[in-house]
Amino acid sequence: NEIGEEKTWSCGGGGFSDHFGTPEFQKNHVEKYIKTANLPNSNLWNASGRGYPDISALGGTKAPYCVVAHGYGVGVSGTSASCPVAAGIFAKLNGIRISVGKSPLGWLNPFIYQNAAAFQDVKLGANGCTPFVKGFDAIEGWDPATGVGTPDFDRLAKIVESLP
Repeated sequence: NEIGEEKTWSCGGGGFSDHFGTPEFQKNHVEKYIKTANLPNSNLWNASGRGYPDISALGGTKAPYCVVAHGYGVGVSGTSASCPVAAGIFAKLNGIRISVGKSPLGWLNPFIYQNAAAFQDVKLGANGCTPFVKGFDAIEGWDPATGVGTPDFDRLAKIVESLP
């Protein structure tokens, strides 16, 4: 059972904030997306808002994560599965740093955008969850369907090992 190329979950969230402006660390990524993507109607989103998500993780829709609940193995998927996976990856990256006497990574957002090439870019699919309203397409680079993509532990580990 092969998972294949990563694809956006059609009912996943993502878009642009109505409350927070685009931060400096993601400005270039958001501007590129807005210039190159096939966008939903402009009255449905805020072009000057902070884009989200920053990253994504496989949600387990093709191959669910196996967990034990009430003594039974069950498959789980969605945000409830992918958030702990992403948190675990960054915890392991901090563990690498701490094991050699370095400080933890701290605030991740600037690091993520400075090292976007260390994430597996997801370029298939779109969010939106309805056939009646167009969502945001996943394209090359950052997008509001999958962020900069899914963490590639090996690439990220090499980067965090080289940081002071």
